[in-house]
Amino acid sequence: MLTVELLVVFSLSIGLFIVCRVFLQKRLYSGLQLLTPQLEEACSGLPQSATTPKSSYSWHSILAQSCFSVCYVECCILFAMLMCQGFGILSPQARLYSWKSALLLLLSTIIVLVPASFCMVLTYRAGTSNCSEDQRLNRSHPVCSSETPSLFNVRAVTFLLPVAAFVFVLSFIPLPPDLTSHNPLMTTTARLVVLGTTILGLLSGLGSVNGAWSAFARKTSIASLFSVASAEVALERVKSDLRERTRDLDEYCPPKSQANETWTSRLTFKRDTHRDSLQQEIVGLRALESQMASRIATLKRNRETAEFSESFRGKWLSRIWAVYCVCRVCSSAINLLSPPSSTTGSSSYGDVIAHVLAYLLSLLPLDGARRVSGIDVPSLSRQISLALVGVIILSSIRVVLMGVMRVFRITSRSMSASLMLLFLAQLMGIYLLSTVVQLRTMFPPSITPDASSSVLPDAAETNLLSTLPEYTLFGGLFDWTFLTGAAGCALVRWAGGFFGENEMDLY
Repeated sequence: MLTVELLVVFSLSIGLFIVCRVFLQKRLYSGLQLLTPQLEEACSGLPQSATTPKSSYSWHSILAQSCFSVCYVECCILFAMLMCQGFGILSPQARLYSWKSALLLLLSTIIVLVPASFCMVLTYRAGTSNCSEDQRLNRSHPVCSSETPSLFNVRAVTFLLPVAAFVFVLSFIPLPPDLTSHNPLMTTTARLVVLGTTILGLLSGLGSVNGAWSAFARKTSIASLFSVASAEVALERVKSDLRERTRDLDEYCPPKSQANETWTSRLTFKRDTHRDSLQQEIVGLRALESQMASRIATLKRNRETAEFSESFRGKWLSRIWAVYCVCRVCSSAINLLSPPSSTTGSSSYGDVIAHVLAYLLSLLPLDGARRVSGIDVPSLSRQISLALVGVIILSSIRVVLMGVMRVFRITSRSMSASLMLLFLAQLMGIYLLSTVVQLRTMFPPSITPDASSSVLPDAAETNLLSTLPEYTLFGGLFDWTFLTGAAGCALVRWAGGFFGENEMDLY
């Protein structure tokens, strides 16, 4: 019976993996590729790679989509096992084995697989970034051929060493005294949660300032409909010229050798100037087409955003969201200035609005005749606040992704989409793992096994949440990093050094 249940869980994992890969291939990965032309504008006057996008089935795209799918599937399995425990589905042994396997695979993916994949993509991008534009037009050119990564050469050390350094540094993250005597799985989870709390705090601080700033800042000028239409007409002319030049290049026949040529002139390398001229013209037209298409898409998106923000619903939603962002910053400052008296009352991710929402939910008659919900308001408020933190991060994820790509100055559409997808996989895994750990504070296990023992406890008496560290042990780490990210973003916004005049292009 146990084997059958484990096979069912494994089959569910495979199905989720396939569904996630299909979604990534059709929707998310293609959407990430559309961000690359904006990066090309920011990094240089013309795109460094003006060719049309290659197939999405390159090795780095498959690697990135697989890493993202693994993170998503294992997080789903963790939540599914918690639901099975609550409803009494599956045997305790099957739930515990599936839980530990999913948690171990998720930790391995976040700590080792995703960083190694990120370094691998950065390491092997040099093989195609140094070829000329003429060689890019010739897809069969050996210089621009795709180099397949290998783990059995000296070059592999260049992306394995950073991963080893990351794991080594991660092992030195200090833990609260209550977690020093636990098993390696729990201590590794705790250290990763510490790192994840720091990253989430910085990103949510950035998103809070962006949300408040965009609501109250002075609006920039928006292109008119006539300007957008004129740009579209110009783009159609460029596309027509590109099709004509491409047809001329396909139909072009090089001149035959003359009969009176000497053998020395035949051995001498002679460039076909007309063919080279056509190739250079096609390269320039493709670059111009990519840049103009990106600009038109940005103008349309900014215009739609401006029209929504000027509507009645848009104004109210943006101001309500800005008020919450300001309240979140104030709540973090209050949590640091007046910390709770006991560790059990520590409210990581706590804020005033989340407490109010949790209190209102506790008043609902969810418990039948007694009309008492029995909801733990502090724990529920932490869950609501964590969900709102996720919304804050999603609201500014475009700025974060474009900032990451600017650091590495990558303009290849497929390459940048793969790196952004790997970054999203890392961020999603850390966030969902933090959410699972937060559930322990909302549903504390009644029985906690001796985690320092190497013997597997009786699965019938083990609560799955007891294998996780307590989130309240991390104190005000999130509040410190949140305020640090908010202060840094506010300073950059005020100085105008990072966002400059193209602020709307980031949204």
